[in-house]
Amino acid sequence: MKQVILAGMVGLALVGCNSGSSDSNTSAAKFNLAFSDAPVDSLKKVCVAFDQISVKQTDEDESSWGTASFAADQSSAECIPDTYSIPVDADGNPLFMVINLMAFQGEKSLQVLSDEALEAGTYTQIRLNAVASGDYGDPVNTPYSHVVTDSDQVMELGYTNANGKIIIPDSFEISASTAPKYTLEFDLRKGIVENKAHGYRLKTTAIRMVNNESVATISGSVGASSCSNDISDAHVYVYTTPNDGNYGDIQEDSPNAPYATTAVDASTGSFEVGYVPLGTYDIALVCNGSVDHPEEDNSAVLNIDTGSIHKDAVLTTENLTVTF
Repeated sequence: MKQVILAGMVGLALVGCNSGSSDSNTSAAKFNLAFSDAPVDSLKKVCVAFDQISVKQTDEDESSWGTASFAADQSSAECIPDTYSIPVDADGNPLFMVINLMAFQGEKSLQVLSDEALEAGTYTQIRLNAVASGDYGDPVNTPYSHVVTDSDQVMELGYTNANGKIIIPDSFEISASTAPKYTLEFDLRKGIVENKAHGYRLKTTAIRMVNNESVATISGSVGASSCSNDISDAHVYVYTTPNDGNYGDIQEDSPNAPYATTAVDASTGSFEVGYVPLGTYDIALVCNGSVDHPEEDNSAVLNIDTGSIHKDAVLTTENLTVTF
């Protein structure tokens, strides 16, 4: 798959420690990691701040990268309040990084790790150490990790894991003969939940690790005549097959829940779902996607246009284009 990286975002290297590997080690390999997301309704920004990335091997050994190599201008400027700058250490290195996930949708991604030394083997977990309010002071009452709603309300973003750890329990392989490139895909429609008393929280079960060598993009368009001539709330749902013709909602425990979803651009009818593993899928048009909530059973009211489903659509190394 061709990886799209925004200008100025390449080469943001994290400094490794405790990796257990060196240039002279025959099992030394390279690790690359980018961030991308599937968009969420009713939010303008989803800012995630973190100051460390760790991976765990099957033998419980860990490797970690901190922020000593971060450049301040690599953080998303729109996530940093006016008149404020990210604090730095004694050497001038930013103490954390903050990324607006909404800026990296579809095929777009932000390269976070580039060719970092890492011991070859099987890894069972990747963790981000999230930065919360008060960790580095309070920048004019705007939390470091936060969301901005369509009505410009700023609300804190918390996480389902304890102690500020964003834990993704996905296994992945690192080979000494290659430099695999991975992407953390944040499915925000499945993962962002509003809590009126405490802002929003990100369900880390909606974050997945994908190998860029075995993924592609599903994109296409929805005609203006679809959904009874109203595509203002149209969404596209991607289901793994076989699913026996049953199409669930985005609730975590829903039978036959979609692998991924995305909103249709109401003005152009276009849509894009990036970083989808190669395979066979049913691609469905949902005409009232905004009613779907990640913690509610909305399957009975979900309006799926069953007559237009692209059944057994095969996604190969080439991107797939579908039209409704």
